[in-house]
Amino acid sequence: MLEQLRASPLLSIRRAVFTYALAFLISLSDMWFIHFLGIITPEELLIQTGIHGTGFYLGYTFIALFNRPTGTPH
Repeated sequence: MLEQLRASPLLSIRRAVFTYALAFLISLSDMWFIHFLGIITPEELLIQTGIHGTGFYLGYTFIALFNRPTGTPH
């Protein structure tokens, strides 16, 4: 699945859903268990999810732009 995320076009709904879901799970686990970022309210959870989701999305997009898979010889 990660290979499909890296090889998809510049604007990808699949990549956005994956990265924002990942950011939400990380922020939620921080809110419930770790308390590293100090997330207490649902508003802070959404803000942190937006910030980290955007960063993850831009990172995967950067990888997709410069890491195009090449055809393998048969």
